[in-house]
Formats: sequence, structure tokens, C-alpha cells
Amino acid sequence: MMAGVTRVYDIKTIDSGTEWWKKVPPAEVNCFPWDSGGYRPQTRAWLGLEKGALRLRMESYETERRAEEQGFSALVYTDSCMEFFLSPDPEHTTEYLNWEFNPAGAIHLALGKDRRERLHIPVENYRDYFDLAVEAADSFWAVSYRIPLEFLKRHFPSMDIQAGCTMRGNFYKCGDKTARPHFGCWSPIELPSPEFHCPAFFGLLRWPGLLR
Repeated sequence: MMAGVTRVYDIKTIDSGTEWWKKVPPAEVNCFPWDSGGYRPQTRAWLGLEKGALRLRMESYETERRAEEQGFSALVYTDSCMEFFLSPDPEHTTEYLNWEFNPAGAIHLALGKDRRERLHIPVENYRDYFDLAVEAADSFWAVSYRIPLEFLKRHFPSMDIQAGCTMRGNFYKCGDKTARPHFGCWSPIELPSPEFHCPAFFGLLRWPGLLR
């Protein structure tokens, strides 16, 4: 099954520094294809390309946050959770990475072609390696991190970083065991029940200057 609607996000070149995202258009995580009782926490994502890395920030205005998981955990999605699924080299492989974070900075990171066969990737000192920063205040929380291009190249050796590329991916907001379970996405998903591991519905993530 292929997506009926594909969203496109043009990645901007950024300067490293504080609040870079304020100069970059957001990706609105505003598709809630499955019933969440009307609860749709406002969530946005930003991607930027700096020297040697991708920068990502996600923000959500969420009441009654849940943050039970700690460190590396396969159950981050049960908490208040913001996720980024990335297929860096869709021309050569169907594999993709998924970063998932909760308000405590717990992470789930894995690689594979679908939900069933995924390789968990424990990164030593992941907070430092990804330059992870988490903010939380009242009904707002945010997660910011840096994805080194060498990390992508290590797992996707055919990726031509110098020439640029069209990647595919999606941004998600969920919380399976929160007080108000919900499942939101940026690129629309046309499936009958909640499922984020569906690369056929990933949107396009275009590098700066790429015309195709």
C-alpha cells in the first residue's frame, strides 16, 4: 500500500547555536487518523542541516505528561512520547531508523525494515553523543538533539551525503499509557488501526539545494 497524500519538508541549512528552529518552518504533527477522544496535543517538529549533522527539535503542548521509562527502553512509546522515523537512503534500502524520546530523556533507537525485525542500537553516553536537551514546564515539553552524519553513513553506507539526497520519514506524537492515549503524525497514515512502522506513508525530507 502506498500513501495517497505525501507531505514534503524542505530541510534548511542552519548555523549552530541557540533557538535555530525559530528561523526554520515547522512540520505540524496535526494528523490524528485514529480516535483519541478529541485529544490532539499541538506538536511541531523542525529539521535543520548544519556542518556534519542534522539538528532536530520537537515541541508538544501536552497536559498530564507521563515519564516512567528511563535510559534505553523499548517502552518509551507508552509514556508521553515524540518520535522521528528516518529512511536516509530510500533509493538503496527500505531500512529506517526510529528515535523515540519521553520527557525524562529516555530513548528508544532501532534500525530495520519493519516493526518485527528491528536491531536495537545502544549508543554509549547517548545524551552527549546526540547532544540531547529536554525541556519541560507546565503543559509544554520539548526535545532537541543532533544526529551526526557519520552515524547515518555508518548504518547507510550507500548514502551520498556530499551530493545530498531525498530522504523519507515521519514525525509522531503518542502516549499509549498516558491519561489520554493519542496517536498523531505529520505525514498522513491511511490504516485502520494505530501503526507508525509504515514507511509507505513516510513524507519526503529534501536536503538544501536538491531539485528532484
